Amino acid sequence: MVGKALETLFIKVWVIVKLNLFFWLFSVCGLLVAGVGPALKTVNELFITHEFNYKEITLKEGWKIFKKNSIRGNVLFYATLLLLAVLAYNLFLSVQIQGLAFLMIDFLLVFAMIYGFVTYQYTLLLDSYYEIGLKNLLKLAFISTLSNFTNLLKIAIGISVILFVTWKFKGLILFGTVSMIQIWSFTATKSWRQTIDQRLELHA
Repeated sequence: MVGKALETLFIKVWVIVKLNLFFWLFSVCGLLVAGVGPALKTVNELFITHEFNYKEITLKEGWKIFKKNSIRGNVLFYATLLLLAVLAYNLFLSVQIQGLAFLMIDFLLVFAMIYGFVTYQYTLLLDSYYEIGLKNLLKLAFISTLSNFTNLLKIAIGISVILFVTWKFKGLILFGTVSMIQIWSFTATKSWRQTIDQRLELHA
C-alpha cells in the first residue's frame, strides 16, 4: 500500500517536472517573446490529453502542439498581458490617492486583475478541451468565470499558494511552478467542465 502510494506520488511529481521543463524549453524555442503563450497552451493540452500518464507526454507531441498553437497562444497571452498591464498601471496611480472612494477603486482593480488572470486560465483550458472559435472561446471563458464564483476563488487561492511556495523555494520556477498552476486550474474547474459537457449532450 505504501509502495503504491509512493509510486503514484513519484509519477505525479515527475509529470509536474516534465511539463514545467517542456514549458521552458518551448518558451526558449520561441525566444521567450513569441514562446511563452504557445508554451502555456502546449502544457495545458498535453496534460488535458494525458493527465498523469507520463509515458504518453512526449517531446515530439509537445513540439507539434507548440507549432500548431503559435499564433493563437500568443494572441491570448498578449491580450491578457496588455489587459493586466493597463489594470496594474491604473492601480499604481490609484494607490497614491487617499480616500475611501479610491480605496474602493483599488479593491475593484485588484479584483479585475484576478478575474482577468483566472479568465485567461479558463481560455487555456477550454481551448484545449474543446474545438471552438476564438470569439466563442472568449465568450465561454467569461461565462465560465462568472457562472461559478467558487471556482474563481479556488483557482485564485490555489495559484496564490503556489506563488507563495515558489517565493520560498525559487527552484520551483524551473521545476514546477508553471505546470502546477495549469494542473491546479484543470483540477479546480473539473465540475464546471462536466456541466458544460452535460449541456452539450442535451443540445446535441
